[in-house]
Amino acid sequence: MSRIKDFLNRTVMNLKATVSRFPLVLIFLAFLTITMSITIENNFSNEELLGRLVFTGIFGALLATAVQFALERFKSLTKYTLLLHGATLLLSVIYYYFMTNDDISQAMVVHLFVISFALFAAYLYLPSAKNEINFGKVALSHFKAAFTAILYGVVLFLGFAAILGAVDILLYNFDSKIYSHTANIAYTFFTPVYYLSLLPKFNSKDEYDIKKDEASYSYPKVLEILVSNIMIPLISIFSVVLIVYFLKILITGIWPVGQVGPMVLGYSATGYFIYILSSNLDNRFSLMYRKTFPVVLIPLAAMQLVSSYIRVEAYGITESRYYVILFGIFSLVCALVLIFSKKKNPNTIVLLSAIFALMSIIPPVDAFTVSQKSQESRLEEILLRNNMLADNEIVPNKDISKEDKYEITNISDYLARMGYLRDIEWFPEEYITDSGYYRNFAVIYGFSPYYDSYIPGEEPRYAYASLNDSIAIDVSGYDKFIKVNIFSRANQSVAVGTFEIDGVKYTVEQKTDASGYITLEILNDSDNILIVIPMKELTDRLFEEFGSRTLLPPEDLTIDAKGESIKLKIIASEINIDRTDDNVYMGGNLFLFVSVQ
Repeated sequence: MSRIKDFLNRTVMNLKATVSRFPLVLIFLAFLTITMSITIENNFSNEELLGRLVFTGIFGALLATAVQFALERFKSLTKYTLLLHGATLLLSVIYYYFMTNDDISQAMVVHLFVISFALFAAYLYLPSAKNEINFGKVALSHFKAAFTAILYGVVLFLGFAAILGAVDILLYNFDSKIYSHTANIAYTFFTPVYYLSLLPKFNSKDEYDIKKDEASYSYPKVLEILVSNIMIPLISIFSVVLIVYFLKILITGIWPVGQVGPMVLGYSATGYFIYILSSNLDNRFSLMYRKTFPVVLIPLAAMQLVSSYIRVEAYGITESRYYVILFGIFSLVCALVLIFSKKKNPNTIVLLSAIFALMSIIPPVDAFTVSQKSQESRLEEILLRNNMLADNEIVPNKDISKEDKYEITNISDYLARMGYLRDIEWFPEEYITDSGYYRNFAVIYGFSPYYDSYIPGEEPRYAYASLNDSIAIDVSGYDKFIKVNIFSRANQSVAVGTFEIDGVKYTVEQKTDASGYITLEILNDSDNILIVIPMKELTDRLFEEFGSRTLLPPEDLTIDAKGESIKLKIIASEINIDRTDDNVYMGGNLFLFVSVQ
């Protein structure tokens, strides 16, 4: 009982100390928690405001934490405490107005992630700045505190959820939102506050703080076994696999272009994480790993950069490729520093990571500016090569190769998705909005969007098309409209629709041959076949002209047919085809316009 009492007393003392140590951080966390609670109560009805406030709260909490660690490391800054806290609030307001907007874009998310990572790396580094204390001990303290806080947060949420569930079933019916509120309090407020409460005052000379530091710096035996006997051997084996692959590349001269980048990136990130965790271990495995990892990483990171260069040469730079290349350069620089530095302090890793992260969001070398310019240049080059750009205006041209249609479609979609079209001086201003761009793609370029990845000599397998419902359909001359669903049923005939004109009942039948191709037949009430319409005509047209996925006007999805006593117009509102050498699967929704003579 006394141990539980001691634990509770120690926890209360830590939490009280956290309030006085991180007051501004707690204000931001409370702000985040309240914002989330209001949003939960409103059924997440104002997601735009939620996004802006939450993003600002996260930024403010991390910045306030970094400022507190700076104040503790550099005592000369203490006299400016109020000024620095005021600057934190001001920068948070600036972040809200200039770094967020109502539409939660990809750029907004990436900026928050990168800034958050840089601030986290900064407050991780600050206690050991100028080698004041051993960085390995600082990193271990953060790791233990984070692991413990997350574990306690999960247990707290599950415990309260179980209690509330029991009360809800047995005694009183709760609103289901109570579980969301519980999760919000447990994860948004309690977990980060408890994490902070477990962190020692790294640079304090107070006797109580020094004792807390020593307890925080102790390396758990379980963690030591995990790092030394499991993680290091596993990553060493993975290193051997990558080295053998690297030697294979040197022998064959065939460089990979896709799979290596993310794989080496993950290997590098994991390797540096293990390097930091093992920096205070003196066993044989840890010492050997710290000596060999930077050396092994250099050729692997170089291989990743060459692979990324090949891909950039072919497809230009995007945000993801930018960060893969940046991380490759970061890995090389860190490896060289760890090899040639005398002290080999791993705090260099987090310091450099913060610098590289901030560099990636500062124009004109930031990920978004570089990616935008790269893709805009690629699109311009393709248009000029096809005589589709003259006098700063796009000239529509449908008679270009499938490969160029595919490239134009994908680059334009990327520029539209990222909101970059408005910055291209030769792109029609009236079509820069999402709806304007997608609805008028064929007007802009002269052909419908083409999404079939073109490989010379290889027939495409998939095709998908849907009707552009913003374009009016001419239905003059027809008496009846029905909608039918079709899908392949090998060697089967099935009725998919019926209609009645002038008291006569007609049936629409779908017949599927052994290969999966569908034919539609219209029968009268005497079961006489009035007209036969093979759907293969439409499917072949999709593969030959439009590609695997596209939004098309009615005329490109239409089959006109005429019999002795009936006239028919079929328009596919949505159609999907998957074909192999021997079989085909067809499925979709069709509009049928019928006139009986």
